[in-house]
Amino acid sequence: MNLDYLRTYLEVIRLGNFSEVARKLSISQPAVSFQIQKLEQDLGVRLIDRSKKAVTMTEAGKRLLRFAESVEEERGQLRHDIDQLREEVTGNLVVTASTIPGEFLLPSILSEFKALHPAIRAQVVISDSLTVISGVRDGSYDVGFCGLAPEGQELESFKTAEDEIVLIVFPEHPFAERREVSPAELEGEPLIFREETSGTQQSLQTLLSKSGLDLSKWVPNLLLGTTQAVVSAVEARAGIAFVSNLAIKKSLALDLVKAVKVEGLTLKRDFFCIYRKERIVSRLLEEFITFSRGRSPQP
Repeated sequence: MNLDYLRTYLEVIRLGNFSEVARKLSISQPAVSFQIQKLEQDLGVRLIDRSKKAVTMTEAGKRLLRFAESVEEERGQLRHDIDQLREEVTGNLVVTASTIPGEFLLPSILSEFKALHPAIRAQVVISDSLTVISGVRDGSYDVGFCGLAPEGQELESFKTAEDEIVLIVFPEHPFAERREVSPAELEGEPLIFREETSGTQQSLQTLLSKSGLDLSKWVPNLLLGTTQAVVSAVEARAGIAFVSNLAIKKSLALDLVKAVKVEGLTLKRDFFCIYRKERIVSRLLEEFITFSRGRSPQP
């Protein structure tokens, strides 16, 4: 079966007019008719009901349409995959990431990777950690970065960066002039939290729990969707918060917030690159994962 004839049939059904198909495919109208007739001869059935003015498919034609659509989809995927497998690393790299790696780690990683492979295009889709893991698991994305290690055997992962969650306060807060405060002193303070699906928030809860503290006992003054929103709220004197130290470098340098140590607490965590091994089907993705692994902190 001629695949070009199959595409012509698909266009005839989509456009419903032989002359429009001829213009779109840059062939003559008799050529369109010939290709449809040839398909009918090859299959031994009528594909189009010629007793009606409008282009109307027979039952056999409807079945061929489904086949033609799947072939066209596969043809597009084949072209994409072949482009990815050329000697030069090219293509579109869409990465999903949680807030901290998406805003503070990936820009430098992608900048360095693009310097090595100028022909690639890159995009980062930012969401919370659980959504990142879900997106990689269900195949919506080929690679993701987040602050939670995925559970189960479906996903591969490796540590790509280290982080520390610190307490920040605004400059006029009573804690701002102190080097250290006790956990008990945090009770009653207007704490600002991230949403529960945030990797930072889940890491904070886990780390505090290991230190014998129950974060659920502290009622949040505000619940915000991004780390930057939390930092901005502290700068606006809406409360105090635990945030990634990667997110506060500029605010610390401008003296907009102060970092305060909490007695007995060391809240360190890791960020991970996650992917499904069986989905590494392009050279672009293989090169990117290898590059990211090479930048990981050494054990």
